[in-house]
Amino acid sequence: MKSGKDIFAMTRPRVPRTKLSPPTRSPVLSRSSRMALLESAHDAALADPAFRDLIAQADGLRDTQQWQAAAQAYGRALRLYPYERSYWTQLGHMLKEQALFGPAEIAYRTSAAFGCEPLDVRPHLRFVMERQGVSEQQFPIRFFQTSPSFHQTPGRPDMLAFGRLLWGVQDIDDIEQLGMLRNCASLDELVAAMIRDPRFEKSNRQWLELVREDEL
Repeated sequence: MKSGKDIFAMTRPRVPRTKLSPPTRSPVLSRSSRMALLESAHDAALADPAFRDLIAQADGLRDTQQWQAAAQAYGRALRLYPYERSYWTQLGHMLKEQALFGPAEIAYRTSAAFGCEPLDVRPHLRFVMERQGVSEQQFPIRFFQTSPSFHQTPGRPDMLAFGRLLWGVQDIDDIEQLGMLRNCASLDELVAAMIRDPRFEKSNRQWLELVREDEL
């Protein structure tokens, strides 16, 4: 599978520190509830001039079919507001145009998980899956549903957050991300799968030893 690593590096969630987007201008990042993130991300992003400028740049590049540069600009915007759903779809389109079908599937599945309308994303998601030789019957397409947080469908920013928390890593390989999004129907299943992985024990060995010795 071709890699979208350079693009996705730009979407890794962070607290913005630039003059354009100081932490006080990113209210989404300070909300404690994942549901609040999903509900407020769109309005918060559009209220930020830095986000709007990046999207305008990305849209202009898209309209002139500069797919790679457009993907990079959408990626920078999503780095500011990783839970903004609609531009994950646009990022997926730009990756699809470059035949980066695996990374495009990651972007589309993230958009679906965060609340994108099924009609806006399902045909594109089916297309990139077919190009990889898999189908919706094998790996169901899951859309957002109102439910307790750990029953909600995971997206790429969730994987990265749990990667830092559970594995102590800053990034996860595209192929592994895609496998988790295809196979984990909920955040609960994602966390369980990551805890079963040897990297969890390796990263938390001292804490686990204390638990096993009843020191905690």
